[in-house]
Amino acid sequence: MTSSKLKPLLFIGLCTVLAGCAQSPVKPPLSGQPTATDSTAQQTAAVPARQLYRLAANYQAEPQHYHLLKAARQAITEQDYLLALAISENLKQSPYPLIQRQNKLVLLQAYLATEQQNSLLQLLDNTALSDIDPGDRTDFLWLSSQYLTQQQRYLAASRNLLQLTQQSDAVQRYPQHSDMLWQNLSALSDSQLETLRVGANQISSAWLNLALLSRRYIGQPQALQQAFADWQRRYPMLPQAQQLPDAVQQLLSLTPYQPQRIAVLLPLNGQFRQHAQAVQYGILAAAGNNSATGLVFIDSQLAADELQRQIEQAQAGFVIGPLLKDQVDTISRLADWRWPTLFLNSRDSNYQHKPEQFYFALSMEDEAAQMAALFQQKNYRRPVVISSANNISVRMQQRFAARWQELGNSAPEQHRFNSKEELEGLINRVLETDRSRERVKQISGLVSPKLEADPHSRLDIDAIYLIADPVQTRLFKPFVDVSVSQTAPRVPVYASSRSHSTGLDSTDLRDLNGLTFTEMPWMLGEQNSVALRSTYQQLFPEQDETLQRLFAMGYDAYNLVGSLRQQQQLPSTVFPGLTGQLRLESNGSIVRRLSWASYRNNRLLPIQEP
Repeated sequence: MTSSKLKPLLFIGLCTVLAGCAQSPVKPPLSGQPTATDSTAQQTAAVPARQLYRLAANYQAEPQHYHLLKAARQAITEQDYLLALAISENLKQSPYPLIQRQNKLVLLQAYLATEQQNSLLQLLDNTALSDIDPGDRTDFLWLSSQYLTQQQRYLAASRNLLQLTQQSDAVQRYPQHSDMLWQNLSALSDSQLETLRVGANQISSAWLNLALLSRRYIGQPQALQQAFADWQRRYPMLPQAQQLPDAVQQLLSLTPYQPQRIAVLLPLNGQFRQHAQAVQYGILAAAGNNSATGLVFIDSQLAADELQRQIEQAQAGFVIGPLLKDQVDTISRLADWRWPTLFLNSRDSNYQHKPEQFYFALSMEDEAAQMAALFQQKNYRRPVVISSANNISVRMQQRFAARWQELGNSAPEQHRFNSKEELEGLINRVLETDRSRERVKQISGLVSPKLEADPHSRLDIDAIYLIADPVQTRLFKPFVDVSVSQTAPRVPVYASSRSHSTGLDSTDLRDLNGLTFTEMPWMLGEQNSVALRSTYQQLFPEQDETLQRLFAMGYDAYNLVGSLRQQQQLPSTVFPGLTGQLRLESNGSIVRRLSWASYRNNRLLPIQEP
């Protein structure tokens, strides 16, 4: 007989889950998903899962749980995912550790097939490798890595895939795992790669070192080959070159752009002279380590035919610039422009992209799209986007909304303000504390003694994305903090790099506690730029933050030249720059993935987000 505790639990659980999931999407397993993971499941394959479930009633205690687990595994084999989900959900409460460990894989498979996003994230975030039965670990790590990669949670996926390399049967069962590992490692920042070093064994260290050296020597084929040869001698236990991921093999074989001279087109005179100089200083700083390539700077405001004549005369093999949008549009449309070119602005989507034309812009829209992806990964459902009413902020707001809907969500709630005076009223309207105060006031007039009550804020908002300048942000964050009622959960507030300033004092930092934002690594003083940053501040101690960003852009632009051909052929290749993790899209545009930082305990701290 079924135990008195488990029988009603299973009955209620089955009815609830089956009814609740009747309209839920059920999809085939992810690629490589196992259908049965032990010999017992294979031996009982002829017995239907639902019959196995009924037979479990003939047992008690742990044997009963074991036979229920067997039924759940068979349900996975039969693609009866709702039954598997109902049984495995109830077995989470099993008092038997062995059953709990063996149930983890079935839970994962059922969650994946029925798209239980919240449950998936909780399972993956709260399950250590030791919580999984040893015989299931390879399959669990592979399936979870596939899911995390699809969700663009590259750090978590990399961590799982590095654990997968330690499983003795991983290569045999999933030979494609090294390609997926490389794809994820390529998407990480240098600081995230360093995070993975903590507690890493020799095999994991080998993969991390390979990822780092491939970045350090990208665009330098001889140095890359030498570094790779040294890597192979140091880690003989890893596969030979021909067995490494295809992307690594191509990286080693592709010949990069190696121009002997680069022409740089900038507005060296007139209104944008300061901006041009900042980019120029960045290019010169980057070129200081490469005496083999010469530079010639040309005023981009010359007529197109004169620009071509001077580039020809300089015998340039590559062009960087122009910087101004109208000049970029003019040159990119020329039919006889024959030099490979890295334009320092965005492309005109109305014109067809040419193979050797690349576009590198400090696009604020990239930040908004990155924030939308983070909100999706954190499973937020009702974000509010608040922006100032200027053109850049509005474009960012629109890009966030577009990307959020592309990810399958409904349109986010959006608000705009024109001045700091509007902020407090806007926050009260958004959080609906003004309505709450009015209700308290009305009720207080009807009762005696007078009612004392705190106004309540909305509970359906799960995140706020603020797009505003530093002054507006320092006003906004305290308003939100005091407007959310003490009984309600804190609403996380996120911002863009427009909210960040390096000149904040201790009072500002206190007001911003809890704010998380995106920013280019250069402005956060990340480890890989500390020496350069120190030199820069000695030379330009008072430089405007806009010019600091343009310096970083120039530095990256020069270094990108050597990686563009690899990035063109290998879409997963990411260049780690001062302005962010730079990835080349098929239309020639370079997309930035910025770093994350947060104000905590009156300090600015770099943080790792998925």
